[in-house]
Amino acid sequence: MKKTILKAAFCFSLMAAFSSTAISCSSSDDETTETVSTVDPNNFQGKIAAGTTVTLDPSKVYNLKGKLNVENGATLIIPAGTKIVASEGATYLIVERGGKIFVNGTASSPVVFEGSTHKQGHWGGIVILGNAPSNRSASGTSTSELGELIYGGTNQGDNSGSIKYLVIKDSGFKYNPEKEFNGLSLFGVGSGTTVSYVAVIDGADDGIEFFGGNVNADHILVLGVGDDSIDWTEGWQGTGNYIYAARKKQYQTAAEPGNRGVEADTQDTNANTTNGNGASNPTITNATFLGNTGGSESQGLKVRAGSNGKFENIVLANFSTGLDFETDRTLAWFQGASYIKNLKFVNVATKSKAKNTAGTAVDISAVFTESATTVGAGSTTALPDWAKGWSGVNSFDTTDAMN
Repeated sequence: MKKTILKAAFCFSLMAAFSSTAISCSSSDDETTETVSTVDPNNFQGKIAAGTTVTLDPSKVYNLKGKLNVENGATLIIPAGTKIVASEGATYLIVERGGKIFVNGTASSPVVFEGSTHKQGHWGGIVILGNAPSNRSASGTSTSELGELIYGGTNQGDNSGSIKYLVIKDSGFKYNPEKEFNGLSLFGVGSGTTVSYVAVIDGADDGIEFFGGNVNADHILVLGVGDDSIDWTEGWQGTGNYIYAARKKQYQTAAEPGNRGVEADTQDTNANTTNGNGASNPTITNATFLGNTGGSESQGLKVRAGSNGKFENIVLANFSTGLDFETDRTLAWFQGASYIKNLKFVNVATKSKAKNTAGTAVDISAVFTESATTVGAGSTTALPDWAKGWSGVNSFDTTDAMN
């Protein structure tokens, strides 16, 4: 143990249960540093206080027993090869605005979060709050449905840290009839944050959901989640590049009929909002979405509530409907603008459909272009090479995404 001066009140809102990992603390009045062994891998929960940096030990398995909160001004560093095993229930990791998380996985040694039992919805998930805009208010801020903390602001380039080579399994705990966790929830996260090589496997709700913000994400693998693979709302204006998402037919139930590659919204209470960040307008490229043709809501891209967007090099397979648009505002954005290019439909019953606000069917066949050479995430419908190994998945039988 390296010791200078310990200011306990400054260092510890971490629970007394924390032991065996380095924590660095500093104070504004004496600039001293303290390194202590105080994180208990067998009872990993509590608060990482402002001014504190916690670095986990990859040789240990951390048992997440409840809520772990990275406060404003605190930093959590998770080295390559670290495993976190979550107890059943509302067990989750949340990073507040101004807090930072560094998931430093590698292709050979990813960081893994998983449930103590492997099943959908066993534990919560990972929640990150940033200072980039949400359109739920004119100020760009709101309160997160997960964790009930303030997120958003005006800093589009806000930096919440870096996530690389992260695997999230068994997430999506439902903590009331209306709310459940996603694998990774990004609330007002800015473009200064890195999200790269993330796998969400066998979660109960969405794989990744973007609540506003400007964060960019690449090399995303979503397999066997209960609802939408990728979801966005509240004015997300980042990019998604290289996405492979596939349904698993064993998770298609009457209680969970959602079967969408993408669910795109602008804002749940005002489809025409111009608050804060304006309408959602991400750019999605090099993506493959595999659905389940037996799903009652089997849609490749469900674009609604006025969401804008740009899509290119997209493969949609095993859906009842490939593109499903709604509302006049959505149609006005896409019609005649060449914002959906180079699509390939595989085993899709209806390529596209749309209704305007009055409920009248609209022909949108001219909105998109098709290409026989489109490869999507890299291998048309097959699991691409970039998704193999680090994710724990080396092959995927695409018939498992079909009825």
